[in-house]
Amino acid sequence: MAMSRSFVLGQHYPGVSVIHRAGALAKLTATIILMVAVFVATRTPQYLPLALVLGAGILLSGIPLRFFVRGLKPIVFLIVLTVVVQMFFTPGTTLWSWWFLRITREGVVLALFILCRLVLLTLTSVLLTASTSPIELTDAIADFLKPLSRVGIPSAEIALVMSIAMRFVPTILEETERIVRAQVSRGAKIGEGSLVARMKGFIPILIPLFVSSFRRADDLAVAMEARGFRVGSERTRYHERHFGSIDVCVLVASGIALAGVMLWRLFL
Repeated sequence: MAMSRSFVLGQHYPGVSVIHRAGALAKLTATIILMVAVFVATRTPQYLPLALVLGAGILLSGIPLRFFVRGLKPIVFLIVLTVVVQMFFTPGTTLWSWWFLRITREGVVLALFILCRLVLLTLTSVLLTASTSPIELTDAIADFLKPLSRVGIPSAEIALVMSIAMRFVPTILEETERIVRAQVSRGAKIGEGSLVARMKGFIPILIPLFVSSFRRADDLAVAMEARGFRVGSERTRYHERHFGSIDVCVLVASGIALAGVMLWRLFL
């Protein structure tokens, strides 16, 4: 599978579902609330209200589950490394041991907890970017950071930079894959030999990738100037978004998830 297809964070999946029709600002706020709920939880069972709300959002979005599974692939190495480290190096009651290796009950519990945390954070981010177009997400970030403009912080420009960075990650991955195929077809040995040889093998990839990235950035700057973009100038929108009933439901659902996690932590 192509690298650009395996990295789905930041990619928009078009649709007409309830989640797609919700306002970008409401979805961004709900995502932040859900992420706060992830860090509020102190034990794995406390993630149940959050998982139920997030699962309902994924089902209502109409986005195939394989899209979200692909979203987890970039962090598989991080998940495996974290789980292994916690299972084998957390002191506690021994469940299994061999030579210097030892799995403890506390390590298994902590590994499961961190696993759920990483998966929930990733799926929440993928749901936001998949159900929201880059333009809508840029406007939502600008609205969310708008109070900072009163103290001289350019919220609109920050939102634009964040949106462009997210948008170009799949593009750069696709460009990297194209360059790798071109170099391999010319006889380049990429990923073979010793560590030094592998590092040298990536030089024919990095130089064309930097040149292509700078060219894309220059083309984007020219296109933005041709469309009248000026830093610090007042911007208008073609479509004005109004707060609706779907937005209320999205915020209420995220609030219920956060409240459920907090109540579970305090009383159960």
